[in-house]
Parts: sequence; C-alpha cells; structure tokens
Amino acid sequence: MSDSQWDLKMKAFLKKAGDDFKRFGNDVKEEAQKLMSEVQDPARQAKLREGLKDVGVWARKAADEVAVMVETGVKKAEETLVKAGDKVNDFVVKPMEKAGGAGGTGVPPPQKTPPSPPPEMDEAEEEEEAKKPVKKTVGRGTKKKTSAPKKAPAKKTIGK
Repeated sequence: MSDSQWDLKMKAFLKKAGDDFKRFGNDVKEEAQKLMSEVQDPARQAKLREGLKDVGVWARKAADEVAVMVETGVKKAEETLVKAGDKVNDFVVKPMEKAGGAGGTGVPPPQKTPPSPPPEMDEAEEEEEAKKPVKKTVGRGTKKKTSAPKKAPAKKTIGK
C-alpha cells in the first residue's frame, strides 16, 4: 500500500470519528436540556413535593405503629416479670410461712449445727512421723518412675 492511499484512509477515518463525536455531543446536549426543562417545570416540582409529603405521612404513620408495638411488647414483658416474681414468691416464701419459719408464728427458725472439730492424732503417731529421716537425692533419684500404659487414641467416626 502506498503512502498516499494510507493518508487517504487515515483522513477518512478521522473525519468519520469527528462526525461521530459531534453527533454524540449534540445528543448529550439535547438530553441535558430536556432534563433541565423537566426539573424547572413548576407542575413537575409540585408533583415531586406531593410525593415527598406522601412519604413523610407514611413515615410518621409507620413510626407510630412501631412505637405502639414496642410499647405493647414492653407491657407484656413487664407483666410476665411480675407474674414470675409472684410465682417465685408463692413457691419459696409461702411454704416457709406454713412450716413456721420466718412467718411470724413466734417459733424461731432452727439454728445451724456447729462444725465438728478436726480429728486429733495420737501423740505416738506424731512422734513417729517426726523421727522418720527424709531421704534427699541429687539429680535423678534411684527409683524408676513407672508410667501408665498408653491408651489407644479414640477412633473418629464419620457423621451419617
């Protein structure tokens, strides 16, 4: 291919690309003008404001419903805790009163038994233990430690 043919093809390509860019620029400009006119249209703005008001009303209504639901849940939880406290009271305190514990029947509750003293050793045993010589070793002792037989590791099963 000669240089002149190459030059002609290059010029044709650049001309076509320039025309495409001009067309694209004009399309973008027209679309931007349409959008600007829609945004500046008072009827369109009024419609958007109404939509926003509707959203605000819906949000307030939803928030009120949530508040009512939360309040109802809190009241139910409070009632449940009060009932549970009453049941615990009935279960623990009333049997104590019937048994004559802290119920005011004039009978004092049973007293705790004192702890027993520690067992005493005979004096002869104490003397024998004190007389036994203590063997001291340096390094390893003469006794061999016997280890317990090793257990086989547990087999793992595959879940079914």
